[in-house]
Amino acid sequence: MTVPSVFMVGVDRLALIPEYLNLGSVVIVAPDAQTLRAWQQEQAPPSPGKEQDEHPVVVDMQGRRIVHEGASIPLSDREFRVLGALLAQPGRAFSFRALRRIGWDDACELPIDPYAVKAAIQRLRVKLEVAGAPVAIEAVPGYGFRLMSAHGTLKRSEQVPVRVASGPGHG
Repeated sequence: MTVPSVFMVGVDRLALIPEYLNLGSVVIVAPDAQTLRAWQQEQAPPSPGKEQDEHPVVVDMQGRRIVHEGASIPLSDREFRVLGALLAQPGRAFSFRALRRIGWDDACELPIDPYAVKAAIQRLRVKLEVAGAPVAIEAVPGYGFRLMSAHGTLKRSEQVPVRVASGPGHG
């Protein structure tokens, strides 16, 4: 299983750490953007013959948006919650009911509407494609959806090819 990482810069958002940990994320806190970049470079495995992507796709948790090559694609609150759940457990199939609870709140009194979930997923697919994200949301017929690598299934050892960031100076 892959583990999403949340990158925080500064101390103004430290109160969010327990929430991210409860979601199963790893939280990395740096005093400034330069220190974070230096740490990321130290952690990156050497890749001979392949340049590191200078403009990765970033899911900005604080800004509730997808950022790629300086372009910002905003997410609605519903899209943000659904994408956050999918990113937290890539490869896991989520039922329509589970995605409805996640995106529309647990207290939602409305009946389960798979078409509302499908519409939200379609909007997310378009936004991920526009951003050039190397992930795709795959339908699980008669059940729901799961987040997959754009090149097929995610292996246990494979990292989610989208960086999750929080706080200013993430890019």
